[in-house]
Amino acid sequence: MSEKIQFDVIVVGGGMAGSTAAAIAAREGLNVAVIERGQKPGGKNYFGGALYTHSLVDIYPDFFDRKPPLERPVTETGFWFLSEDGMVKATVQGGHVNSDPIDAYVALRAEFDLWWAEQAAAEGAFYIPKTLVTDFIYQDGKVIGVQTDRPEGDVYAPVVIICEGVNNLLTQKLGLIDHDLKISKTALAVKQLISLPAKDINARLGLPDSKHGMAISVVGDVSMGMPGLGFLYTTSNALSLGVGVTLDALEETQIKPYELLQRYLEHPAIAPLVKDGQLMEYGAHLIPEGGWTTLPKLYTDGAMVAGDAASMVNAIHWEGTNMAITAGKQAALTAIEAHHKQDFSAKALSAYQDRLGELFVLKDLKQYRKMSAFLKNHPDFMDIYPTFLNDALGMFFTGFGKPKGKLYKDILRSLTKRRPLLKVVGDMIAFGRAVTGI
Repeated sequence: MSEKIQFDVIVVGGGMAGSTAAAIAAREGLNVAVIERGQKPGGKNYFGGALYTHSLVDIYPDFFDRKPPLERPVTETGFWFLSEDGMVKATVQGGHVNSDPIDAYVALRAEFDLWWAEQAAAEGAFYIPKTLVTDFIYQDGKVIGVQTDRPEGDVYAPVVIICEGVNNLLTQKLGLIDHDLKISKTALAVKQLISLPAKDINARLGLPDSKHGMAISVVGDVSMGMPGLGFLYTTSNALSLGVGVTLDALEETQIKPYELLQRYLEHPAIAPLVKDGQLMEYGAHLIPEGGWTTLPKLYTDGAMVAGDAASMVNAIHWEGTNMAITAGKQAALTAIEAHHKQDFSAKALSAYQDRLGELFVLKDLKQYRKMSAFLKNHPDFMDIYPTFLNDALGMFFTGFGKPKGKLYKDILRSLTKRRPLLKVVGDMIAFGRAVTGI
């Protein structure tokens, strides 16, 4: 009979939340195993967006001295509002965006996750790749380890931190959540990474040099009226462009995701940006956008859950990685405290949720809890107002030699032919409530 494999902490998943939890726990002298189903951390990740400095430096104060694999700093960010044949840009640069250090950096997660895991391994975490956790091991109703798909692959620890990602089957097995992915609150994001010379990227986007970059949310025609957003990020020598919409909207409209993406890339305002570019990568991934409304119970006897598995995503601000890092840290701190007290009960691990409740993670998820319902109940919102904005500003800035009284009446008529004025007021009130959480 093989010897029992025992650790102090088991982390399931080597992404941002998992490797953070592993690093913090190992740093405090705990014996930590990270079980990763991929060949290597980040190997299956198609993310091409922004990482937020505050969370990275919180884990490694010397973060930038470690030479992380970052792409461009985000020196311009904001919204592009697409109509069928036009675009209004509302972006910001300088001011708060020009902080020191820069608040956000574009990264390719396939590279960054591996590096992030290497930092945790340097702290003492032990990685077990190409291994799938299939179930939990219990004693007196408490989690005391995990079963894996390896022969004699049982691994034991008094506390397990689940960072399995959006497909949270293990979280469901623990009974922390009583349903599978809700298609109305899960988005499918499809993207392309398109290679271009840095000089072309800079010229086409008006960037001074390769030390400047963009993170743009694209609203309007990009999602064809469905609840969703597009995005554009600048890497060193490529553009990452994509669009994400809810699964139920795709099912209802029968629009194929790759057709939606191709339509976006062929938009008159977007096509010149990617002209003559070479496709480097095409990918798709699920995003748990339910937030507070699909948040599972975060702890039980011997286990906690963090990151995408716990629906820790704020789609309005494109926040997910920083929530995952913050949650991973708080889960590790709770595990450390549990070891000090030798108490791994649900009551002891409930401190994890208390910690997150004092931070932006749970506060923001609660504030935006009504957003999914708002978008479902106002299906035309993502189409009507970006299109109107294009019309209104287009008329305003071409209204030369015309009576301005008539100009403003034409602008108002452009809105009311799309949406009655009373319903516009109702939309704005409902949107305000969804954003503020009132």
